[in-house]
Amino acid sequence: MNPSPDQDLSRLSVAQVRAWVAGRADEAALALLEADPRAGAQALARAVRRRLSRAQQERARLDGMLEVERRLRAQGAGHIAGVDEVGRGPLAGPVLAGAVVLPPAPDLPGLDDSKRMTPARREALFERIRGQAVAVGVGVVDSAEIDRLNILQATLKAMREAIAALAVTPDRVLIDGTQRPGSGLPELAFVDGDARSLSIAAASVIAKVTRDRMMADYDRLYPGYGFAEHKGYGSARHLRALRDLGPCPIHRRSFAPVGEGTPPFEGDGRKQVGRRGEEIAVALLAQKGYAILDRNFRGGGGEIDVIALRGEVIAFVEVKTDLAG
Repeated sequence: MNPSPDQDLSRLSVAQVRAWVAGRADEAALALLEADPRAGAQALARAVRRRLSRAQQERARLDGMLEVERRLRAQGAGHIAGVDEVGRGPLAGPVLAGAVVLPPAPDLPGLDDSKRMTPARREALFERIRGQAVAVGVGVVDSAEIDRLNILQATLKAMREAIAALAVTPDRVLIDGTQRPGSGLPELAFVDGDARSLSIAAASVIAKVTRDRMMADYDRLYPGYGFAEHKGYGSARHLRALRDLGPCPIHRRSFAPVGEGTPPFEGDGRKQVGRRGEEIAVALLAQKGYAILDRNFRGGGGEIDVIALRGEVIAFVEVKTDLAG
């Protein structure tokens, strides 16, 4: 039975009332419970009151995280992009940036700096952000490019690529940190942006979830390192694997301890270029939502460089890379 607000809950058992109120946090439910003198109903009323208080606090927190965006919209900005990066510190894998343009009044309870959330919460919010955002962009710079540019320049490049990948051109770009990527658009960088701007927090979730999924794919491609667990960071397990197995193609040779005493990859320059081209292709496929099923598959007298899956589509990819890079 589902009583309406004008009914007397005392005609229901406490168990029925508990089932009815489960998950609710509204003033109408609270008023009905508070009018019921039974101890069980009063306990439920206290629980609803706590849920209401938490919901109000969460609304106030999210409203505060839209203050920068409101101020910019009052100055005439329409599309405001938040940008954040992930993967500057790991010994392996790409550095990745996310860019998100949110509508003026998004409904994203629980959104915060991605580092403060559980993986399950990030995954859930990833889907909600993509469902509500005006535009989402991702930029990926692989380990070979990180070694060539340095991690700061690679990070700024990933940010520029994420902004360029947006389906709309932002009027303002909000950056987490102190470094501006130089996108050619009006940029505002500030420390702790992912805790102060909802747009940047959304970008941090997009970046983190996308990179985590890529590292899970790499874990299947390069077993033994534990990439799905530590995401390329220098955990004790990762350092042991580096000592025992040596670096794999996605390790950053410019990072200690990866580059300490490790020889170049086996094979001539042409093979190294081909391998790097495949790494770039895998990163692009992962960015577009493909799961990597296999690489360098041999059969039927030939070889397939990459086999990837998205939904019901299986892609068989041949990668061609110019020796000039």
